[in-house]
Amino acid sequence: MACPPATAGWAAHPAGLCALSWSHDGQRLATGGNDGLIKIWRPRGGTAELLGTLRGHDGAVRSLSWTPDDALLASGAEDGTVGIWDPVTGERLATPQRNRRWVNAVAWAPDGRRLAAAGGDRRLVVTDRYGRPVTRPLPSPYGVFLSLAWSPDGSALAATARGAELTVWDTADWTVRARPAAGPGSVWTVCWWPGGLATGNAAGRVHLWDPRTLRPRATIDGHGGAVARVTAGHDGAVLATLSHDQTVAVWDARTGRPLWRRADAYPGWTGCLEASPTAGLLAGTDADGQEVRLWPLAPADGAGPGEQEVAAQARGVLRDVLDDARRTGRDHLTLTSATGRLAAALPALRKPEGWAEAEFVRGADAGALAFFGGRVAALDPARLRRLADRCVTAAGAAPGADLPLRPTVERLLGAAPATAGGGGGTGHASAATTAALVGALLVRTGRALLTDTTRPGELWVPRAETETGTETGTEAEPAPVPETLSDAEELHFPQAGPYTPARVLTDVLHTTLFRHWAADHRGLTALTDDGHPVRVTARFTAGEGPGNGLTVRIAAAREEDRALLAALLTRRLARACPDAAPPVRRTTSLPLTVPGSLRPWDPAATRVQSLTRADLPPRPEDRVALVDEHLDDERARQERLLLNEGFAGHDRPDVHLWHTPEDHPTAAALAAELTTLGLRATYGEHRTDPLTESTLDARTALLLLTPSLAARGWPAGPLAEPYARLTARTRAAGRRIRWLPVTVDGVEPPAGLPDHLHSFDRYEYGGEDNRTAHRGHLDALLGGILIDRTRS
Repeated sequence: MACPPATAGWAAHPAGLCALSWSHDGQRLATGGNDGLIKIWRPRGGTAELLGTLRGHDGAVRSLSWTPDDALLASGAEDGTVGIWDPVTGERLATPQRNRRWVNAVAWAPDGRRLAAAGGDRRLVVTDRYGRPVTRPLPSPYGVFLSLAWSPDGSALAATARGAELTVWDTADWTVRARPAAGPGSVWTVCWWPGGLATGNAAGRVHLWDPRTLRPRATIDGHGGAVARVTAGHDGAVLATLSHDQTVAVWDARTGRPLWRRADAYPGWTGCLEASPTAGLLAGTDADGQEVRLWPLAPADGAGPGEQEVAAQARGVLRDVLDDARRTGRDHLTLTSATGRLAAALPALRKPEGWAEAEFVRGADAGALAFFGGRVAALDPARLRRLADRCVTAAGAAPGADLPLRPTVERLLGAAPATAGGGGGTGHASAATTAALVGALLVRTGRALLTDTTRPGELWVPRAETETGTETGTEAEPAPVPETLSDAEELHFPQAGPYTPARVLTDVLHTTLFRHWAADHRGLTALTDDGHPVRVTARFTAGEGPGNGLTVRIAAAREEDRALLAALLTRRLARACPDAAPPVRRTTSLPLTVPGSLRPWDPAATRVQSLTRADLPPRPEDRVALVDEHLDDERARQERLLLNEGFAGHDRPDVHLWHTPEDHPTAAALAAELTTLGLRATYGEHRTDPLTESTLDARTALLLLTPSLAARGWPAGPLAEPYARLTARTRAAGRRIRWLPVTVDGVEPPAGLPDHLHSFDRYEYGGEDNRTAHRGHLDALLGGILIDRTRS
């Protein structure tokens, strides 16, 4: 059914809304904005009365929560603090948590005495209203926390994070009660109400769970983008969802049947959607994310056919696209080509790229295809695996040399055309694109790594991947240091599953903690950024018996380096092989050998991607969590670099930079760093028509707010006219552009900057006094471009 008309609406935050929360009596609505303000409203008729403005946060307010008696309001913000407020007087009564990274979620327990907060520091902290801890900080199983929900009786607390699981703690003893898989992709949101539990994930799916057993009940598969928010109606009969496909949808909570859908809804980051706890009302925002809108949850009587079939239509088109590609022998399909076909078939569909990407993610989750870099789907994963195996074999025949990817693939395709055919059609990929996909698969599975950003056509394949059996080889032994370390650690994993010796070695290097390294047939030697050596060996013996499995040995000149690697590898193997027994640990001796020559770790990427000891948190468990997540980020970066090489000129840019002519050097520097991070960035265009076309071709527009632009002011600057023309054109066509305003050197935005540009998250670049801050700003910007809130 079509979306019913809004019953109320009012301007709230010109800089954009980030959070909404109804009071439990349904009389007041709290809003949080990018401006750091919290506003309390009383809806009246078709508008609302502003009851008060709460000031005190120095950053966007990402989450709000009322106590059950509505006497207190908690807030979490980008400034890393949790605030407790008197919503009547506006007084900030306490700051129970501070000095955190950012805070994505706050939630009062049903008893009103416990407050949970979680976010960017990968810890969930539960305190009383004065900040006294209720339990130890609860670590994330993987990545930053995104959302929280208490069970209605307060006996359990659920949280979602960057990983593909929902974690539920028993609040009696704070042990993990369950960790069900809720992916694919990151689980963005969780909602718990009497009689039900729901999660939304990055693939556009809503999973419904039995709240007692935590077993799956049903799946709602009706969005073409990440589900950023799920909220339940006051009686639990309906659910409302907000997705990055720019739609709000309302569903029957029992059957999953769609009730109505609204297109062109602003998704926000933290989920600006909240059902009233006392009435059939739904609070959200307008398309620009600056005004509050209230809709009835029930569909309008007599509404004509709406968009409830949009999911089936989009999926049908995309299935046809995939089938056509396979019929014609295509080995791959780019996201851009699938999006183009979908947009042509369903011109009224919002965000066709999101629908195409979600379908690729679902196909990859089912094993029907392999999806790399968020860009390209390989349609015959089995064939790709065979080619990857043969590339590894070729690398083993040339010990000590990097694998030249494209020549090797060209040779293999020429030697075995039947194997390469993949269906006998006419649409096969070129050797360059096939090589890129093979390389991406080798990197993702830990069988190889890219050693130099400037040479994406060469991969290093560990000798451990090309050899089996005994530890013999032809390479010369490096000279040992004067002593053998007697406190090396040995980890024996009886069951290792897909976690091979090669994956151990590539994982160590993908941490980016080691600036120089060398490998031999026994293992890997590497030096940290401050020159301390480590030695890692790994050996896998297949078969049965108590002595078989994967054995890893770690020696380090510094105990903390050894402890970090041991904990990291244990954590990663447990995730790769969930049913594996814990490792058997023992202390052993291991020569810490240092070769005569060392390879540098990717010099081009050191400033923008690598971790240093200074980047690591003080708590050992936090260090492991950070490095674990960063390791996968590095693999994803290498995937993007390989795809950029193999698909050059065949896919659209990730981002187009808007800047004044005098800011060309700044734009060039930023574009170069984004390229190092595996993104396609374009810049340098200043003529109105070409600038408009370049922006429409890109996925995101990045606006540099520089001192020179601030000095002129927006209306007098050279970007105002192109922006106005582009905005008029996109609105007339029903399109929207994702803008990322980037503040350069800490400058204030120019006078007269349109409110619409204020409503987006703002990022920073330049002006940093250290490398760590610079890398952090780039990491956040990368998250904004990739629409990945878990980073930014």
